[in-house]
Amino acid sequence: MAEAVIDTSVVEAKLSESTLVENDEELVASQNASLDDIMSKIKVSTFGLKRNYSSIDISADKWLLTMDPKSLEKLSNSPSLADGLDAETEQDLRYLGYCFSNWSNFIPKILLSKVLCSLFYYQKSFVRCNFEHHLIACLLLASKIEEAPRRPRDVINVYNRLKQLHRRRHSSNLNAKLEPLVLDAKYVTLKNNVIKAERRILNTLGFVVHVHHPHKLIYAYLHTLQVIDNKELLQKAWSYMNDGLRTDIFLRYKPETIACSCIYLAARTIENPVPLPKDPYPWYELYDASDRDVKTISEILMRLYQRVKTFRAMKAGCVSN
Repeated sequence: MAEAVIDTSVVEAKLSESTLVENDEELVASQNASLDDIMSKIKVSTFGLKRNYSSIDISADKWLLTMDPKSLEKLSNSPSLADGLDAETEQDLRYLGYCFSNWSNFIPKILLSKVLCSLFYYQKSFVRCNFEHHLIACLLLASKIEEAPRRPRDVINVYNRLKQLHRRRHSSNLNAKLEPLVLDAKYVTLKNNVIKAERRILNTLGFVVHVHHPHKLIYAYLHTLQVIDNKELLQKAWSYMNDGLRTDIFLRYKPETIACSCIYLAARTIENPVPLPKDPYPWYELYDASDRDVKTISEILMRLYQRVKTFRAMKAGCVSN
């Protein structure tokens, strides 16, 4: 009878394979244990959780200077005052900025540039940030936001003309010739400074540059009050709204409150006053406007018309080169 021949190489291969499998299982188990130990030491965090985007504020209402202590401090002690500029000169510069913006009607809805300029100079100082550069930058930025973009050259050219008109209006030579803008090295430097100022404004405001326009609310409110056919009332309220841009009311009150105040004041100051509903509650409470705020804004607007002095900022040539 023949003896069975055992292939030792096959047996050794099977033993080696089983050993490798056991070693792999031990290695995997060891790695899992190490990973579990590491993960147990990691503290729970919010990373990976769904973000609450509803808490992100992209409205300029976040800049409203209300009556809280922080806002009152900013109103009474602005960065310009902290740098040694007196309150009278600061007000002159703000008013001058509004006037220049108001004359530059080549940009639609120029309201935005005035609000941006006001917001910026309540965060930064007139002493440290060149007034002319940032005023032009506000006009340039407003044109982009309002989807009526202009080239920096166009904005600078119009500003140069407005500055010459302003000087001629306040000089003895009313027939002085207006000189065109020369595109030299000085212009290139100004253009670069304006572009840098635009970036600085965006950085300071955190790119929160969306502003609600209150002008359109006047028409809607008058229509609700059924006095939209009174053209004198509409024009007067609209004029008060435009003049309010020379003050800081757009930084302190919501658009709805400002619109109510302009209508409230216009109804009492036109040639034929218009009685508006007061019973059982004043009409403006329908739009969440308080009696105190409406009357305070009216007083601010009336004080504006008492400002008849010639600005020292203009005399000092603060807009000169």
